[in-house]
Amino acid sequence: MRQALQKVIMAVSALKMHVFNYATPINLSFIWSMGSLLGFCMAGQVASGIFLSFFYSSETLFAFDSVERIMRDVPFGWFIRYTHVNIASFIFLFLYIHMGKAMYWRSFTRVKLWLSGCLIFVLLMLTAFSGYVLVWGQMSLWAATVITNFFSSVPFIGPELVEWIWGGFTVSKPTLTRFFSIHFLAGLATSGLALLHLVVLHEQGSSNPSGTTSHDNINFAPLFLHKDLFWFSVFLFFLSYFIFFRPNAFMHPANYEKANPMVTPKNIVPEWYFLPFYTVLKSIPSKVGGILGMGFSIVAIFLLPLIDKNTIIKSPKIRIIWRFFFWSFVFNFIFLGWLGEQPAEEFYVMLGRISTIYYFSFLGIILPFIGKLETDEVLQKKI
Repeated sequence: MRQALQKVIMAVSALKMHVFNYATPINLSFIWSMGSLLGFCMAGQVASGIFLSFFYSSETLFAFDSVERIMRDVPFGWFIRYTHVNIASFIFLFLYIHMGKAMYWRSFTRVKLWLSGCLIFVLLMLTAFSGYVLVWGQMSLWAATVITNFFSSVPFIGPELVEWIWGGFTVSKPTLTRFFSIHFLAGLATSGLALLHLVVLHEQGSSNPSGTTSHDNINFAPLFLHKDLFWFSVFLFFLSYFIFFRPNAFMHPANYEKANPMVTPKNIVPEWYFLPFYTVLKSIPSKVGGILGMGFSIVAIFLLPLIDKNTIIKSPKIRIIWRFFFWSFVFNFIFLGWLGEQPAEEFYVMLGRISTIYYFSFLGIILPFIGKLETDEVLQKKI
């Protein structure tokens, strides 16, 4: 009994030290709340996902019907399912803002923190895609078919690897069962890595809008705790709006049709948060080249600490050239997402290729060049 009480006391002390007494730069703006919102959303996804798994069947004959049963017959099942679906979109919205913030203030120079965040991004993509397949609607089936066929490009073992992933010669019951397992395992791995990311953050300390290591810190509670609670309430308001008034806003209509391998949808597109990378895939004529391009468009994000490491001064208020090109990169990324929804016509393909070239040019050419223009010596003269 005494040992149990001691463990509780230690847990409470650790919570107090790492949450309430965490030293936080006093000049943080609202955008630093994105990390807390992401943690809140992940907790909601785990809770709602566990509930949905109680009633879901990973049998291809019953998967689509089991989702419909959750929506129609399980008490509050519709609410839990719409919560799970819409939070997934909010997670990627907050994640892109969070990563954009880290790029803008060059927080990626904290290598361990940046790499752990990028790994979370990749795991969330895997979790979201595998969960999308579980619905077993028309778009789920064909998205799984298209994505898994990428592995056929692997030299020597490609066709055998695809068959191993499918568990047969087509996307069928073994495939769906495996995606169900992957969805749970990737979700658990993401939760564990998110905790590790938080530990690394508390070791290295939070960055701040000045772009320097701030010594003017205050405790996280009550000021920033109240700020996070405010943004939680704003998020819950918008989440409630989508759940109760526009629950299918982020869903593709074709996914409300039961999976049919004999009918191919007119325009196969992924969820909105994958569209920028999907455009990169479509813009490169070669199948292998498109797959490699899409993969490297994600890998390049991991390499930012190596690409841009020339300057110590991080504040975008001083780095004017960086600020201009950063916002051009953000616009281009959004434009890539819009192009991903467009049909594969010559005009849109041409625009996609131009945007893809700029995407890689920014990361591989413009970013290092800016570092050479805005050196510490040049920036110090502006201060």
